[in-house]
This record gives sequence, C-alpha cells and structure tokens, in this order.
Amino acid sequence: MINQIADHSFEPFGTFYNEPVDIEKHNLIRQEITSNSKKIERLFVFSCETYIECTQGLSMLLIASSPDMEDLKTFPIRHYIKINPNMYFNLIPLSTPFTWTLISSQGEPCAVPLPTPYTYQPVSSPFHVRRILDCWFTNQMEPCRISKRAHKSYELIYVYEGTLDITLSRGIYTLQPHDLILFKSDAATVDIKSTCSYLTTIFDVNQRKPLHILNQTFHCTSELQQILWKLLIESFANSYYTRTLMVCYLQEALMLLMQFYETINHKALFSDSKSHMNDLLSEILAYMNKRIDEPITIEEICHEFYISRSSLQALFKTHLNSSPKNYLLNIKLQKSKELIRENQYTISEIAYMLGFSSIHYFSRLFKKYFNITPSAYVKKIMDSQSSPPEDL
Repeated sequence: MINQIADHSFEPFGTFYNEPVDIEKHNLIRQEITSNSKKIERLFVFSCETYIECTQGLSMLLIASSPDMEDLKTFPIRHYIKINPNMYFNLIPLSTPFTWTLISSQGEPCAVPLPTPYTYQPVSSPFHVRRILDCWFTNQMEPCRISKRAHKSYELIYVYEGTLDITLSRGIYTLQPHDLILFKSDAATVDIKSTCSYLTTIFDVNQRKPLHILNQTFHCTSELQQILWKLLIESFANSYYTRTLMVCYLQEALMLLMQFYETINHKALFSDSKSHMNDLLSEILAYMNKRIDEPITIEEICHEFYISRSSLQALFKTHLNSSPKNYLLNIKLQKSKELIRENQYTISEIAYMLGFSSIHYFSRLFKKYFNITPSAYVKKIMDSQSSPPEDL
C-alpha cells in the first residue's frame, strides 16, 4: 500500500505546505543533498522541525518515529514537507540523480544506520503473463472423454455451464458452473457426462518458480467471472489490441485468484496444525538461510512467496513465536559466532559479509543477544585454546 502525504496517515510525522519557506526570516540553514541510490542505509533525525523541498524529480519519503525497520513507512513527495522533531527519515530517489533541499535551524543532522539497508520496492506484479499460446471456447453437447497431452505451459479451464471431471496426476477434480482449475506439466483427461461449455487457456509466465495456486479448484466471484468473460470475448475479436487485452485480462484474473487464495488460507496460519509450517514456512526459512549473507528485506520475502506482510508476521508468530525480522537477525548472529570461531575473518569483515549496515550496529546486537561483545568473544575463544574445552 502507498501512503499519501495528504491523508491522516501522515499526521504523526508532520504536515505539508505549498510555498517555499522563508529561510532568512526564520533564520534557517539550507543544505542540498544529492541521492543516487534506491538503497537507504541510514536515516536522518533532527531535534527541531525540518523542512524538505524538492523542485524536480521523483522521490519517496522514508520515515518512522524510531529507527526500527518494522515502523518504516513510505510516502510520495508531491508537496513541500515539514517534519516533526525527532522523526527518522530519508528520501528515496525514484529518478536519479536526485537533488533535494533540507532546511532546519540545526547544522548537520544526526545520521542513524539502519539494521539492514532498505531497498524501495515499487508497485509491481510478482509475475507477468508472458504470452497466451492458445485460448478457445468449447460447447460440448454430448458425453465424451478428452485426453490432453502433457506440456510445459500453464493451462486454465473455466466452466460456464454444466459439469466436467478432470483427472490429473494428483487426483480427480469436479468442476461445477463458474469453477476453474489451473495446472501445469501434467497430462489430463476431461470427462463430460452431459452438456458442458467451458473456456481453456494455455499460457506462459516469466518466472521459473511455479505459481502456488496449481491443482486446486476455485469457485469464481462475480468480479472474476466478468474478467474471464472479457477474455473470452477478446479471443473472438481480431483488433490490433486484442492480444494485449487478453494478456491483461488473464493477468488480472490470476492476481485475483492469488488474492482470494491468500484470504481463505490466512486463518489457517493461526491454527495449531504444523502442516502449514512444514510447507510454506519451511520454504521461507530455507530461503532465509540460503541468503543469510545478503541484506534481504521482509518485502523481498513477501514478494518471493506471494504473501502479505501481515500473513508473514502471523505465520512466524504462530509457529516460531518470533517476528520475521528477529528470526533473520538471530540466524545472522548465530552464523557470526561460527565465523568468529573459524578465525578466518575480522569482525568488520564478518559484519559486512552478513549484511549489517555497520560494525557498531553489529557489535551492539551481538552484545544484546549473547551478553558479550564480539571482541570479548574472540578473547574467550583464544583463552579456551589453552584450557579445557567449554561450550562457546
């Protein structure tokens, strides 16, 4: 969700204004800052009111009442902005290079490093329909059995009227009116016992990871029915934009399916059953461990696994009694102890390797989690070499 400067969600952080502030009248200090990277590693904080003025270019305001990654919010810059005292903020350039003006009664701002760099994620789709290979409508008046060969593309079947049974390698699925199923890389047998009309679409997407809504039947909402009807109508048309519209309608239909799938499965994340932890959560934990030496963000994890931030938080809270951020920090710090024991890298190198923004932040977290500083831990290991082994 993109927050708006002009609505009430920005009120805790400041206000906006339309005319440039009079620097001389208010005895303010003006600084010009040029930003080139969309990766933010630090936040500014002033003990006084601060003004931000951008005359050209596009940017987003990253702001929070504390330097905690969980509290960060983004707002588009469409006005001049006055920020309240003791707010943590920075600007993310959407067009580079980007120059902005920072105005306050203080001199240099206090710069606070983020626990892990923040990379702005613009509004985007987790996948794109690359092409539609075939799309046709069937109105079968007599009972029949249709055998479909296996292929590497996705196939969607949506029933308008009547009933059909489809046999896949994972079982037999019955589709009633306004039901659909999506499958891939599977031979299929369609059994029609009476009159049935249905839409079939074969397509490819631009990612290697299979869509997570495969091999399940869905009963379409009225909104989804209308979109699939538009897809059907365009399949009969022959205008210049027909193929593009078909791709757009199919993309929209798949996104609605994913949204519906997450909604009906969100409650299951709060159950005591471990089945969900053994599939989705296990995949997420493996992903975190594989990329332990990278500054990955919670947004990237949500994007990778098609899950909202709230659902991800619920999943970790229910099964691990931890937040995704704390779990990620914990495995990074545990890995840092291993690297320190190996004695191949300096503490600074280890902090950098594990994606921490600074050695000072790494040392502070290490002390908080293990009640010992990294340097003291190194000394403890060295002392243990000449004494009986102990648990480090």
